Amino acid sequence: MNIKQLKYFQILAKNQHYTYTSEYFSISQPSLSHAIAELEKEVGIKLFQKKGRNVELTKEGEQYLLYVNQALQSLNEGEQFIKELTSISHGHIRLAFVYSLCMGYVPKIIKAFTSLPEYKNISFSFYEDLSANIVQELKSKRYDIGLCSYLHDDPEIEFTRLAKQEIVFIISNEHPLSKRKKLDLKDIANEPVILYTERSGMKGYLDSIISESGVKLTNVVSHVESENAMIGLVSINYGIGMMINVPVPEQANVSLIPMNKNRQKREIYVATVKNRPLMPVAQKFYRFLTQYCGDSFFNN
Repeated sequence: MNIKQLKYFQILAKNQHYTYTSEYFSISQPSLSHAIAELEKEVGIKLFQKKGRNVELTKEGEQYLLYVNQALQSLNEGEQFIKELTSISHGHIRLAFVYSLCMGYVPKIIKAFTSLPEYKNISFSFYEDLSANIVQELKSKRYDIGLCSYLHDDPEIEFTRLAKQEIVFIISNEHPLSKRKKLDLKDIANEPVILYTERSGMKGYLDSIISESGVKLTNVVSHVESENAMIGLVSINYGIGMMINVPVPEQANVSLIPMNKNRQKREIYVATVKNRPLMPVAQKFYRFLTQYCGDSFFNN
């Protein structure tokens, strides 16, 4: 048994015709018939049966095809992996990032990276997720690189500081406080407030800010995982939020107001798995991120 025989079998099962299949592979029909006969002899079952001028899979052949499809797909994926492993100009990168980066920062990064001629043939898959999930999926090999918050209790992940995002208040334009240039936590102490959930990497940052201020927020009405959810709730004047400064649609009818004292910022990190070398294309992207996409890039 060899790979050619399996490919012949796969395409013959699809075409159900020896002539069409032999033309597909540019071989003679007797050569194809011989290859299939040898395969049937080796596996010990009849794979095809005649149906008029065509052929069709036997019941055993149908089951065998499932395994052949899986095997050939794995081989194709292996070939693609080897190509990416040795190429610095072609390949695919699986990039995960927290929700707050999807509306401005990540598109800006990708535009800058792919505009370089040597990287124009590199493709991406993008995933929005929570920091904790990003870290777990990095370890499970679903993602190559993550952009997320720093998680203190994970020794398997390498965190490299990238940039800072300002934390602001978000408030409905219908609220009296929306006219203010700046706000303090004490200004919203008795207002309905929207914060991040326990699963969000932002929760720790906000908890520290609130704790250090000495202000007690007496009316926390909701917790959300993403900025989009917070913008939606604030737009109906459900509460005042504290979130990352991200682009907000004009139709949302909300205002972003800086903190009055010591503007607070959340740090964004590039996350990769320790002791697991990145493929060349991912390594190039990692270097691009760490060398060119810091605070100055982020804030321009």
